[in-house]
Amino acid sequence: MRAASGLLRAASSMSVEAKMTAVLCASMVAFPLTALVLWHSGAQEGVINFMVGFLVVGIILVVPLAKWLSHVIALRNIRELNVQCQLLKRGEYVMTEPPPDEEDRHDFANLKRNMHWMGHAIASRQHRLATAMQALAEARNQILESIDYASHIQAAFLPDEAELAAVLPDHFLLWCQRDVVGGDAYWVKPWGDGFFVGVIDCTGHGVPGAFMTLIVQSLLEKALVEGDTSPAGMLARANTLIKDALGQKGGEARSDDGMDCALCHISPGAHRLVFAGANTPLYVVEAGRARRIRGDRCGLGHVRSPRDFLFTDVELALSPGIRVCMATDGIVDQVGGPRRLPFGKSRLMRFLEERADRPVGGIGQDLLDLVKAYQGDEPRRDDMTVLGFEVQ
Repeated sequence: MRAASGLLRAASSMSVEAKMTAVLCASMVAFPLTALVLWHSGAQEGVINFMVGFLVVGIILVVPLAKWLSHVIALRNIRELNVQCQLLKRGEYVMTEPPPDEEDRHDFANLKRNMHWMGHAIASRQHRLATAMQALAEARNQILESIDYASHIQAAFLPDEAELAAVLPDHFLLWCQRDVVGGDAYWVKPWGDGFFVGVIDCTGHGVPGAFMTLIVQSLLEKALVEGDTSPAGMLARANTLIKDALGQKGGEARSDDGMDCALCHISPGAHRLVFAGANTPLYVVEAGRARRIRGDRCGLGHVRSPRDFLFTDVELALSPGIRVCMATDGIVDQVGGPRRLPFGKSRLMRFLEERADRPVGGIGQDLLDLVKAYQGDEPRRDDMTVLGFEVQ
């Protein structure tokens, strides 16, 4: 049995040409030898009949027999190739050491070797890709965990709901960052006979923008105790402090970052509001009509902003029922609608007018729903902060 199995393995390892040669030799040698033996035994007539029959059968069966032999010999190789192709198609090719590159005498062996090399190369690349993807996934998880924690730090620097409610009992706030952290912020600070309130739009999104919000929060606090405490004076001082902090010195500037801001000082007892804006307007709703008070066209910081720019204070008498809204440009610049146009200042003002008779604290969610519906499938373009309030 062992000898027979050894012969079978040896036969299966033979090349197609070797198998065909063996078959032809058997047919060309065995039959003539048989005929010679019969001839020498004196059966000449039997030999003639045998040769005639052999020739007739050979002529009739030569073509189908050749096809059959080729099919039988090639069938095993074809099946092996089909198995390899199915494994490649399913991506289940096992990465084993491919056979050595040796010259063979038939195309089937070359094709099988090439298929094996192809599978080996694909499996090897898949293994390296899977390893790289795992490393990327681990790095991504670490980054996301860090950013999530950073969002808690950023939120801790912002006034909480209790601080806002202490100075603005009737208000709504939308603070919607495009990413987990972002460059929008808001600021509230009791001062003098009233308090400061402002919204801030720093350059950048994500982590860079969040760093800027932390910087400007501290610089606003510093500007408050070092210089003119009018909103215009605060913005002018903050402009200088940002330039110094970020090294913005003409051609040697290390950055071109800064912020836009709407800042108000409100004196409830005097029924007075003083506003100054750096590229950010103030929206006022009075008697059901909304109007926009433009800020100065100069940002805080930035290389192109003049260091000695003088911002403008605008004073507003707070009669009963007046509502005020401050918003970063993320809401008005958001693209959407059937024509893919920005949300726009007019749409925001129309919203404020339509809900002028509603409690101000209840319209924030309505505004957020309106913006999301307008946005549709369009991506978020920017961070978005809106603070609306009514001073009693």
